Amino acid sequence: MNKRQRKTALAIARRLMPPEEFDRVMSIEINDLGFGYDQFGMEKEMAVLSYAVARYVYLYWFRVESEGHENIPKTGSALIVPNHSGVVPVDAAMVGVDILQKAERPRIMRAVVDNFMGFLPWVNVFFNRVGQVVGARRNFQDLLSNGELCAVFPEGTRGIGKPFNRRYNLAKFAVGFVELSLANKTPIIPTAIVGAEEQAPMIGNLKPIARLLNFPYFPITLTFPWLGPIGLVPFPTKYHIAYGEPMEFYREYGPEVLDDPEKIRMLADKVQLVVQDMINHGLEKRTSIFGIGEN
Repeated sequence: MNKRQRKTALAIARRLMPPEEFDRVMSIEINDLGFGYDQFGMEKEMAVLSYAVARYVYLYWFRVESEGHENIPKTGSALIVPNHSGVVPVDAAMVGVDILQKAERPRIMRAVVDNFMGFLPWVNVFFNRVGQVVGARRNFQDLLSNGELCAVFPEGTRGIGKPFNRRYNLAKFAVGFVELSLANKTPIIPTAIVGAEEQAPMIGNLKPIARLLNFPYFPITLTFPWLGPIGLVPFPTKYHIAYGEPMEFYREYGPEVLDDPEKIRMLADKVQLVVQDMINHGLEKRTSIFGIGEN
């Protein structure tokens, strides 16, 4: 955006938020290269405007409740590691909004998205402008070196594309986030999201169409493709997000463990077990998928 567009974006964002919340979000800092954006293309003005819009979805569609914000570091690098689900990955956006809104110090969560997103016209540029980054080891390394708060979804597309009959059963975690945590001495914040699995129950996957479009899956849900694009609008399920205590494996294991695939696998499994336990606990506390009757 040029200067005029950035000014307009902030004017719109100001109108969409209470003054104190606008001031809070504007306090975020980015590693500006001197051109109004950072090395990955994030523009503060676009990030703030996107937050201003997404907060309405957060507050009035998913009505997000959350806990454990004291476990999110105020400064320095950290890895938010949640489960991932819902066909349309709005769960990641809701975590990002939640951290900006409720963490003691507002921070932009830099989610590293799947590589195939980098090939979608306009979508790839939008992700860059709001602070998200195409998944690559070097990108992760640079973000953590810059002291950023990052999110990694170890289930990947296997999580958001899982069938409804496997809801809340985690797909096996990839191990890359553990290697990054150890190499960069970065804490892992296990995170559980309850509510996203029911937002778009996936009852089938048209694999031939997915291969044709180079998508990881092509979902059949209760509303898609029967209602066309509008069928991708998620149901207004109620979200519950919980952030667990930091897991700091680098305090126990030295850099030599990076050459031990079995130990790396063991540590990734340990994080997965913690996230699964947090999910199970959240499901036990939940009284309604849509929040009916909850305060």
